[in-house]
Amino acid sequence: MKLQEAYASEKTELGSFAAIGYKTPGAGNNDETTVFNYHAQSGSAVKGKWDAVSKVGLNDCVKGKKWYVDATFASTSGNVSFTVGSDDVANCITALTPNFCNLATNGQCTAASN
Repeated sequence: MKLQEAYASEKTELGSFAAIGYKTPGAGNNDETTVFNYHAQSGSAVKGKWDAVSKVGLNDCVKGKKWYVDATFASTSGNVSFTVGSDDVANCITALTPNFCNLATNGQCTAASN
């Protein structure tokens, strides 16, 4: 997120993950770890979109659930804002990673199938 903010302040747009120097935790291993499949989407229409899909069940969070971060850039203000969430906020965010919601610009998670 800091990389995206720094890039946007310099270039006045969102950067691809390659441009900002971001690599997923599973980089070099098909963007996979033992627990998550990561997707850092950085095509021209989806710059700033990242998600992680669980490969295993994590307590009440079942396999296949998604955590995501979406960045947007407002050219009028030059600000980057972030939306974060999951397709199961109660079982995957609130119970397992409650501070994840603090990453959002408004400090709240969004429940969506993103």
